[in-house]
Amino acid sequence: MLTNYLKIAWRNITRNKVFSTINILGLSLGMAVVLLITVFVKHEFSYDQFIPEKENIYRVYRYWSSNDGRTYWTPSRLAEKLKEDFPEVIASTGLSPFGEQLLEYRGDKQYVELTAQVDSTFFRTMALPFLHGDPKTALDHPEAIVISDRLAKRIFGDSNPIGETIRVSGETDMQVTGVIALTDKNSHLNYDLFRRFMWYSDSWTGNNRATYIRVQPEANLAVLGEKLNVEMKKLIKKEFLSMNYTPKPEDYAEWKFQPMTDIHLRSGRISMFNNKAGDIRNIYIFLLIGALVLIVAIVNYVNLATAQATKRAKEVGVRKASGALRTQLTGQFMAEAFFQASLAAVVALVIAEALLPVFNTVTDRELEILGGNAAWVLLPLLGLTGLTGLLAGFYPALILSGFKPVTALKTNFLKSGEKGGFRKVLVTVQFTVTIALLVVMAFIYRQVNFMMDHELGFQPDQVMSIPLNFKQSQYKVESLKSALKSIPGIKNVTTVNSLPGDFIPDWGIRIEGRDEAKSPYVQFADADYLQTLGLEMKEGRFFSAEIAADTVSHFVVNEAFVEQNNLENPVGTRMKFSSDTTYGEIIGVVKDYHFRGLQRSIAPLIIHGYHLRWKTAIQLSTANLSNTIFEIEKLWKQIEPEHPMRYTFLDEDFAEQYAEQERFGQTMLYATFLTLFIAILGLFGLTAFNVERRTKEIGIRKVLGASTSSIVGLLSKDFLSLVMIAFLIAIPIGWYATNLWLEDFAFRTEIAWWVFALAGALAILVAFATMAFQSTRAAMANPVDSLRSE
Repeated sequence: MLTNYLKIAWRNITRNKVFSTINILGLSLGMAVVLLITVFVKHEFSYDQFIPEKENIYRVYRYWSSNDGRTYWTPSRLAEKLKEDFPEVIASTGLSPFGEQLLEYRGDKQYVELTAQVDSTFFRTMALPFLHGDPKTALDHPEAIVISDRLAKRIFGDSNPIGETIRVSGETDMQVTGVIALTDKNSHLNYDLFRRFMWYSDSWTGNNRATYIRVQPEANLAVLGEKLNVEMKKLIKKEFLSMNYTPKPEDYAEWKFQPMTDIHLRSGRISMFNNKAGDIRNIYIFLLIGALVLIVAIVNYVNLATAQATKRAKEVGVRKASGALRTQLTGQFMAEAFFQASLAAVVALVIAEALLPVFNTVTDRELEILGGNAAWVLLPLLGLTGLTGLLAGFYPALILSGFKPVTALKTNFLKSGEKGGFRKVLVTVQFTVTIALLVVMAFIYRQVNFMMDHELGFQPDQVMSIPLNFKQSQYKVESLKSALKSIPGIKNVTTVNSLPGDFIPDWGIRIEGRDEAKSPYVQFADADYLQTLGLEMKEGRFFSAEIAADTVSHFVVNEAFVEQNNLENPVGTRMKFSSDTTYGEIIGVVKDYHFRGLQRSIAPLIIHGYHLRWKTAIQLSTANLSNTIFEIEKLWKQIEPEHPMRYTFLDEDFAEQYAEQERFGQTMLYATFLTLFIAILGLFGLTAFNVERRTKEIGIRKVLGASTSSIVGLLSKDFLSLVMIAFLIAIPIGWYATNLWLEDFAFRTEIAWWVFALAGALAILVAFATMAFQSTRAAMANPVDSLRSE
């Protein structure tokens, strides 16, 4: 019987090529999107799954309820204390991202971006898979390093590098004591080089490193958290009192534990998470997009299948009159749906492979569909095929198998299917989804453009950023400033610890005469910072190279700092860093500028002249830019001869903050137009069927003198009214979704009414063009042929 079902299914496909092609193409596009999203979701949930005892490993982080602040930075001593004083903790360790490092081996130099500092117990806590070396002793020696198999391959080829010496940052010879197999692993610990910590702080209020713990399987994390909070409150209070400061309740953070397997996807609100982090919200959004696209494709199938039901009515009537049961007819039509879904699955696999490069660009991942173990892709695809066939075939099978033989065999049975109320609902649903996606996509692009074009309060254009690798390099830059400025094309040169868009640390400060302490962001910069970035002073002055006190005891603050601290006369106000013993004074107020990007509000900021600077910023003119850079590179050899000069431009670095939003916008763009295409595909099929069904009516109207435009309007008005209804329903949905997305931005674009109108107009225009194409062909046909067709 199954063979017979398949033969009939194939016969119906070949007999109705246009409708079958539309059905299979629509289903295959929907399934291809779901397949790509499945690959992405599996990849994102695979992070850190290979680590033994992962379910017992946690990262400690701090949470401030007063400002919804979170950070994984913890004091240096925390790991040691947790291991010594809390029996639930089996092992503990610390880690801190170390930044880009220059490695030299036998005269060959290369930079490694992903490096980390850890303590000697790190690999005893985190059982990462070692290819070579002993994880228990790999970092016992202070000058030992452990590298990834990727880095080992780049430097040493296929040989075992254990015992080889590498010079790090042009100053320290270190010995390779371990190689970790990370090439085919997904982990938030995906660093290429691990080395011992270079410094240690005994402050309990410090923010020096991330702390990880491995606990007893039966450990109660809630109880452990309570004990840790009580103990840390005592230690921090004691430290504050030693600085003659009485802490307030808001000065204490709550200490929490984040499961290892949550780190990759649930660290979006925990500051300073390193490496390529994911976001659980993106998973939900991708799953929603996949579901919507597949639903629109299935709606197409149901619409066309039920529309064509009247054409198969006599077939059903004859088979029922011959004794066929309803269950047999249901099986027949379900088999056809599964058969078409199976064909669509094959096409979907081809489409997904073709779209994979674009999808990888959008998601910033390197995903594979059939690479490695293909079974995990093919099995879900088989399940998706079954689900799609079931969803797409159930309702049409129910309708078709329910025809009564006497009614179905009547010659005027076609009239019974003219209303098509359910099909109208489905068309409305399709276009509601499409128009809502159009609205959200439009506002995402408006927000990204708004952030790119918004006034920042500083001038990022033509500002070159060069990292400094040694502490003494900042002094060399200062001594060579005149030489640098003498190069044609250079306007200004400054040294800073961070530029807008970089991570900016916060420091505890005390204002004279006040009990409360604050923790504003702090930039360390020289006297040329103001001019190099084009900042403006609100009052007072900026630092001067001629005044020695400007690098020791003077501060410049921004307007947000003045407002937060209610300073009526800020210039002259005395304050100090919490760890200092003497007070300095504020000498100027700089106008607010967006040093953290537009996602967040402008926070209080202090600029200090202390020599703690790790970057050089050079303001350039646009004339003969390549020659200017060439001259800078020649002079740079006097500053850091061990390091080749690397540079980026501030405007590009700052824009990197919005890369995630830009990629999300691209995702919505592709998803929206794919959904629109599938909806239009279905509308094309329904219009074609409607024209075919009304062929005789069109011929009669032509003979009676009806114009082409009137016939086009007649055939289009029903569907256009559905698109208009969909537009009205989509407005509140699009508005709600847009508001939900824009909540993450402190500075955001306005929700303009014309965006909704434009999205609706585009959907209506495309829908009308689709219907007009079919309707015009029918209206311009010879009426004699139309009447003869009956």
